[in-house]
Amino acid sequence: MPVIDIHNHFFPREWPDLAARFGTPNWPWIKHTEPGKAEIMIGDRFFRHIYSACWDPEVRLREMDRDGIDLQIISATPVLFAYERPIDQALDCAKLFNDTALELCAKGKGRLKALCQVPLQDPDAACNELSRAMRAGHLGVQIGNHVGDKNLDDPGIGTFLHHCADEGAAVLVHPWDMLGSQRMPKYMMAWTVGMPAETQLGIVAMILGGAFDKLPQKLKICFAHGGGSFAFLLGRLENAWKNHPVAHGVCELPPSQYLNRFSVDSAVFDPRALEFLVGTMGDDRVMLGSDYPFPLGEHPVGELIRTSTLAADAKSKLLGGNAERFLGLKLNESSAGTTEEKSPIVPKREQLTYSSYLHVPQLLELQRPQSSPEHHDEMLFIIVHQTYELWFKELLHDLDAVVGNLKDAAANPQSHDEVYEAARLLRRCTEITRVLVEQFTILETMLPTHFLAFRNLLEPASGFQSEQFRELEFLCGLKDEKMLRYHHPTPEAHAQLQRRLLEPSLRDVFFEALQAMGKLKSDGTATERERFEARARAVLSLYRDEHSYRAWIDVCERLTEFDELVVSWRLRHIQLVERVIGTRMGTGGSAGASYLKLTLDKKFFPELWEARTLLTE
Repeated sequence: MPVIDIHNHFFPREWPDLAARFGTPNWPWIKHTEPGKAEIMIGDRFFRHIYSACWDPEVRLREMDRDGIDLQIISATPVLFAYERPIDQALDCAKLFNDTALELCAKGKGRLKALCQVPLQDPDAACNELSRAMRAGHLGVQIGNHVGDKNLDDPGIGTFLHHCADEGAAVLVHPWDMLGSQRMPKYMMAWTVGMPAETQLGIVAMILGGAFDKLPQKLKICFAHGGGSFAFLLGRLENAWKNHPVAHGVCELPPSQYLNRFSVDSAVFDPRALEFLVGTMGDDRVMLGSDYPFPLGEHPVGELIRTSTLAADAKSKLLGGNAERFLGLKLNESSAGTTEEKSPIVPKREQLTYSSYLHVPQLLELQRPQSSPEHHDEMLFIIVHQTYELWFKELLHDLDAVVGNLKDAAANPQSHDEVYEAARLLRRCTEITRVLVEQFTILETMLPTHFLAFRNLLEPASGFQSEQFRELEFLCGLKDEKMLRYHHPTPEAHAQLQRRLLEPSLRDVFFEALQAMGKLKSDGTATERERFEARARAVLSLYRDEHSYRAWIDVCERLTEFDELVVSWRLRHIQLVERVIGTRMGTGGSAGASYLKLTLDKKFFPELWEARTLLTE
């Protein structure tokens, strides 16, 4: 079994002057004092002595060999988090150190992997950077145990942790910005007292704050430094939970019932403490973590586990087996610590390949220009519009799932999972629509004369006949039965649109969910205008109680953003048409750009926009 250290740190040899880059003071920087040694400074203040193992992979690998470590999972030092900084600066900082970590790993001969950092103060930016880092090669993320006054049960942090679960990202929670620093300025008490307390606070906040109840079981989360003082004070927490109702928080179970939801590392530095920790958490929930290469880390790494009185199979789990599962790695002893090249896998004829899975040959046969001889730009015109249709298919797929989640939310108004999932999928829909808007930029590289060279061959085909776009409009609530006439030539599409016309729309189920929550009353005698105003005021009531309805407000914001982007798509469509064919009629007989301008006032969710007007009352 390979030996894996999941908790250790790095600093780059150098990085840009962040104070000069952002025009703000007190950023971390590195001051090299002599060969192989440096100091980390924060502005003018000394922070920490470090040495070359932080940035030199050769030094690190030699010391790993010395300590019998096969694989290290490196992460930045929390002083680089930048949670207190403006989001653009924190995101820039995260990208800088995430990319640097992968550069260090690339020189680690296969024995170094990385956890990224994210701007946790902004859940959306944090989710996006996590996804980018995971695609680049990170195994997960290291986060602090709080952001300012927000603990790990904060809804925004919960949104990010749910995204980590969806991405399969391992999460290492590291204490930082320790509490009570004014009372602990000396003797490193911030590290010896404050750090264990911060870590316990992170775990307890997630339990009592109900975060574990809301987050999926598949979330992989580990707390550094042995979980701080949590295991050793669990009895106190459990006693308070049983005897004082106020100590229940909002969790559904006693605190001891959540031990299977998280892991801890082994950095407790005492054999009796380690054995107690394993006895409390179980030998499946503790992993080797050293805090290497800092002075307060374990020296030599792994000695505490190896010399403990734990059973051999438990030691094997702690030294590597648990981390292998936690990180989603597939390692074995023969391959750990080597860079031996493996022969590439050559699939047999009947086995799945990239090409057969995606049906690439068939896909590439679908671009069939009408012009003869073929006009060069017709290929572009076909590919862009086929791409639109593929994205429309994904939007329908995701929006149908949003409808399903909102229906489930209406059936169970106390549940938050369905609301979160609806918001998550709507975030994807907005990003897809953003891509659709940007595709017009590609079409604009085509000269008007080049399009006119094959335009007459397209008649009587028309964008009006995009069945999926019409289906999207109907699904979102913009239903116009007159538009069905454009789809009579394709009976299957006509039947599908007829079904969409009759079934509840996304707009309908959204307000049905608000009705189930008691935010909207049903009044069969109300006029259409009165119903519209009641719906808008129901949305308004969510925004005016942000603390209680943050998840629903997130859904509202996503729906509004999606609506806004669809209008942007319509506008760009108009601009493209005018740029290419001016005021000519469309190929399908429509009035062209002049008709398209009439669509700009069409919104899927007008009540969400009206609620913004009501906020000023």
